[in-house]
Amino acid sequence: LSEPLPFRNFVARVCLDRQLEQQESFFRELLGRVTEPTAPFGLLESQGNGFDAGESEVTLNVSLAWRIRTCAQAAGVSAASLFHLAWARVLAQVSGNQTVVFGTVLFGRMLGDTWSDRMLGMFINTLPVCMDVARQSVRVSLQRMHNQLIGLMQYEHAPLALAQRCSGVPAPTPLFSALLNYRHSSREVEMTVTEKASLWSGLGITVLAEEDHTHYPLVLSIDDFGDAFRLTLQIQSSIDPEQVCNYVQTALSELVDALQSD
Repeated sequence: LSEPLPFRNFVARVCLDRQLEQQESFFRELLGRVTEPTAPFGLLESQGNGFDAGESEVTLNVSLAWRIRTCAQAAGVSAASLFHLAWARVLAQVSGNQTVVFGTVLFGRMLGDTWSDRMLGMFINTLPVCMDVARQSVRVSLQRMHNQLIGLMQYEHAPLALAQRCSGVPAPTPLFSALLNYRHSSREVEMTVTEKASLWSGLGITVLAEEDHTHYPLVLSIDDFGDAFRLTLQIQSSIDPEQVCNYVQTALSELVDALQSD
């Protein structure tokens, strides 16, 4: 096996390969008509520490999970596109906006460059998704979401600040305060603290502390296990995370009902 490349090579590659004109054109087309932020439940502060968040976790029932995959396949889109559309519909209801913007987490290695499989490090980036939930049918909206996500992957290393400058929301007001993180996961056996410490120690790493938070006040994480979906929702502690998780399940159910009934 070849030696992994240093992370500085990735930084240099991104800086040299930054297609500013194309990025600006894409995000102006996407966000140019957005003049107000999407603030679900009035939550607008996007630079918190995340440590006062409540959390709810649920695995979708087998029937709903199967219907999501079946409908996505029939529509020629990914299951991720359907989850993004459901999240957009929930945010529209709890923000009062017809056009909503939220962040989606991009893996950062999707372009398939020859260096990407030899580079150690985290390449993830957050970029905005924008959707008008009222103008088109569910089927058309789903295809638009799918196309938008494909477009975002072409600019997966674009700076979020550039995307915001292309909108009508002036800084320092955040463009959005909600996030969706869709990730393909594997069902691994949970390790004990001692087993984790032993694993890291074997790599020459000493773990001092471990927390899983972002600075956004509302985050929906989807774990796609291939045969099931798990939803984890974190939200500022003044709001019930279980209730919001129920909203997401309701939106998913209504979407697949609409798709199956055409």
